[in-house]
Amino acid sequence: MEEKEEKIEYIPKDIDDCFEELKKMFDDSDLNEFVKDSTEKDMEGQHHFLGRNLRNNWGLWSGSILSEWFNEKGIHHADDMSGIILTSFWRHLNDEPIKLEEQIRYYQDFWKEQNADKIE
Repeated sequence: MEEKEEKIEYIPKDIDDCFEELKKMFDDSDLNEFVKDSTEKDMEGQHHFLGRNLRNNWGLWSGSILSEWFNEKGIHHADDMSGIILTSFWRHLNDEPIKLEEQIRYYQDFWKEQNADKIE
């Protein structure tokens, strides 16, 4: 899946806005790959490619409007934000329920467990 090489200037304000911006980044055949030739699990493989692009260009590390939107929902790590965006985008394109609250809870539970391990 080839991503167009261009600097992202606009930063989405929420998850639905992310979908619109992501659609602009790909041509139709690449978007088709998200629907026909990939699984939701394949989105994990995008962590170091598309995910890094989103984290860096959408200011997920640096307090952008999008990172603040995630912070308000209890998500504070940029890797978690990009994971939610990629999973949600795949679900959106495949007409699957996004289950945003479930995804948020997954990451919150992960960090609670990590912090509990440090206390013991």
